[in-house]
Amino acid sequence: MWLIVNYGAGAIYWVALSWLLALMFVAKVGFESIWLGEIDMTFVVTDVCIRCKYTDCVEVCPVDCFYEGENMLVISPDECIDCGVCEPECPIDAILPDTDSAADKWVEFNQKYSEEWPNITEAKPAMPEAEEMKDVKNKLEDHFSAEPGEGD
Repeated sequence: MWLIVNYGAGAIYWVALSWLLALMFVAKVGFESIWLGEIDMTFVVTDVCIRCKYTDCVEVCPVDCFYEGENMLVISPDECIDCGVCEPECPIDAILPDTDSAADKWVEFNQKYSEEWPNITEAKPAMPEAEEMKDVKNKLEDHFSAEPGEGD
């Protein structure tokens, strides 16, 4: 009753919504992970980026956690703050949250190459073949290069 009198009926809505969102989060990651401090969320770049290398995502990243290979980008899982601003910027949907089941194998991949490749913090033109390569399958096996890019 005090909540309604002092803040209006809308306050109950926001309190209920925040509890619901908190419960959904706990259900998704598990209570033990939260209790033990094991939540280590990140976004990852998948093989969809190979031979496209759009850098729209790099420009919006607040912590500069992108690294450049010869023909793709990766995100450093240690540096990513899970803000999610990069994901909608990618025109080919190459960025996924690590909570997505399709991202499982990409966390280690991104970690490995973010330690070997140079940091990139400014947008560059996409690769010339980006448009024709965006829907190609098996890019990791057929088109991936482990060579580093230029960085900034």
